[in-house]
Amino acid sequence: MNDDTASILVVVTVCIAIYGLPSFIAFLRRHPNFWVILAINGLFGGTLVGWVVALVQALHAAHRWDTPGASQGGESGLNLFVNDTRQVALVAAPHGDGGGHVRPNLSPAAAVRELECLADLRTAGHIGEIEHRMITASILRKM
Repeated sequence: MNDDTASILVVVTVCIAIYGLPSFIAFLRRHPNFWVILAINGLFGGTLVGWVVALVQALHAAHRWDTPGASQGGESGLNLFVNDTRQVALVAAPHGDGGGHVRPNLSPAAAVRELECLADLRTAGHIGEIEHRMITASILRKM
């Protein structure tokens, strides 16, 4: 083997190592998005943008369900497939003056305003159908 062949072999090896760096890092870190990172790296790693995206995602922390004591809430940045969001139920708080005295009745105008706000929450997807029905019934009882 002559010097030119050896130097070409070294250059090709270094290029392949740099190209696969994001996938190698994700594999070593046992990243939950390893397959996604491998696909991004393999398909788009030839572009600088694809390689940087794969590298950033490989280096980014992710919440894991299987880790004892790990956080069970919140978004994990670029980790689109391992977000561990929790569904939270909305419960109507008792209305009052802070002294434990509940308002005896709602005026029709106040009830309409509360029902409109409740409908907006339901339309936006912040509350489910069951919560919507429970809170609507509570508002109607106060009239």
